[in-house]
Amino acid sequence: MVAMTSLKKAKGGDWFSRKAIPEDVREAYLKAYGLRREERFRLPASTPSAKAMAEFRDWDATISSRIDQLRAARTGNGIALTQRQISTLSGDWYRWFVAQHEEEPGTPEAWDIQYERLLSAQEKFATDDNNDEEEDNFSPVVRRHVEAQVIELGRIATFLAEKGMRLDEETTTAFLGAVREELVAAFALLRRRADGDFSPDQRLARFASGTEPAAAKGVKLAGLDCWQAFDAWVRERQPAVATVGRWRSVFLNANEHFEGRDVATITPDEAVAWKDSLLNGRSAQVVNGVWLRAVVTVFNWLKANKKVTENVFAGVKVAAGKKRKTREREFIPDEWKAILKASLAPPPPRLKRQKAAARRWVPWLCAYTGARGGEMTQLHGSSVYEEDGVWLIEISPEDGTVKGASFRKVPIHEHLIEQGFLEFVKQIGKGPLFYDPDEKKAASPDPTKPVRPPYVIALNKLAEWVRQDVGVTDPDISPNHAWRHTFKRIAARAGMERRFRFAFCGHEDGDVGDQYETPTLRDMAEELKKFPRYKL
Repeated sequence: MVAMTSLKKAKGGDWFSRKAIPEDVREAYLKAYGLRREERFRLPASTPSAKAMAEFRDWDATISSRIDQLRAARTGNGIALTQRQISTLSGDWYRWFVAQHEEEPGTPEAWDIQYERLLSAQEKFATDDNNDEEEDNFSPVVRRHVEAQVIELGRIATFLAEKGMRLDEETTTAFLGAVREELVAAFALLRRRADGDFSPDQRLARFASGTEPAAAKGVKLAGLDCWQAFDAWVRERQPAVATVGRWRSVFLNANEHFEGRDVATITPDEAVAWKDSLLNGRSAQVVNGVWLRAVVTVFNWLKANKKVTENVFAGVKVAAGKKRKTREREFIPDEWKAILKASLAPPPPRLKRQKAAARRWVPWLCAYTGARGGEMTQLHGSSVYEEDGVWLIEISPEDGTVKGASFRKVPIHEHLIEQGFLEFVKQIGKGPLFYDPDEKKAASPDPTKPVRPPYVIALNKLAEWVRQDVGVTDPDISPNHAWRHTFKRIAARAGMERRFRFAFCGHEDGDVGDQYETPTLRDMAEELKKFPRYKL
């Protein structure tokens, strides 16, 4: 343990003390608590001496406990706690566990099920002579099984990791025994909350005081590390598969950098330090556009959900000059001609029917609708039909990921009809046009490792074909997305009104008045006649 320091009176009369951080844990203390050389204690001179001494002892015990924990983590040895400290720690756990669920406690039945799981743990290996709920009567086999359930149901590993604590064997046994009793109480409280009873929790008064959470004093823990925050955000927001895949590495890195700490303990200075660490081998554009955008988005969600009081990553950016523009984002004529010509060539004999169909039709569909490539590769035959004398494509979120998750209908250009697109759809039927539904994989149970939908795979294969076989290799142009820019530029040059261009692409311009001027399908079909044919 660390020796206790003394309480003194400063020149102005305030109560004052300093506690030096031992050299062997200074770097670890700096990373965990933001201070390297010493901690300081101060109270107003008007504070009664008895109260000042009591608060000082709590403060000194907190700092000493932190130092002991950091030393234990460095040496790999668990720390021993007194009976009072175990009571305090179990109280910390109780408050932490309840806080995870109290806002949205679910149903009473759910907490009954949790309680039954805990009871069944002791009953599974119990005999007639050893079937007592009193923990002291458990056999070693039953005790181990009950402890395993307490660890799982109480998320003990996560709690101790967030506290930065590693307990020795004897303390672990005593702590799990204490938590087992508190776990039953927590289940009962949350069952009452789920049943609409939000009266004050009287159980909190039984715990000893004296230790702080791993966060700085006064910080309310969120109960989530960086990875858990990302997982929770994904489960609630259900973002696109591509976004999850791109941001996974961001939060794996952040969780490792911050050593699994609670997100509420991360300071603004630490956020900047993490940003600086990302510059090794990454461009400023990637750090700003992917890495920092990801953490800012998730921490904004944490703030909105009252998990953190501020977004420490807000405003953090890498200073970088504006990326030099080398070209427009639309295809030049040589590029779109090459792609459309290649789409008309006979496909390789072993190419699957769906892949051949994607090469043949998706570029033309994007060229004449301004749709995203993924909006077309997810297309079903049932989404192509005639309405009010106009043949149309219905772009629906039900088929996959749609721009802004917005439903829209776009008329089919006469050139596509002349090429036989309607006959192709009739031949395929109502199912997916450009991927095999039998190849769809089962959904992943882990939302942070989503299975790529088949239409996304089809889109990626199409991009590979444009790059590798057609030869559109300029890295400053997107092999699929550039069709949107190409459509809008050509449409503008042809005199198509702005509101029609936006309607085709599923864009919104933010003008409330334009909502009253949404083009009808017939209006769009008439306006589409202005769009010139692609001549190869």
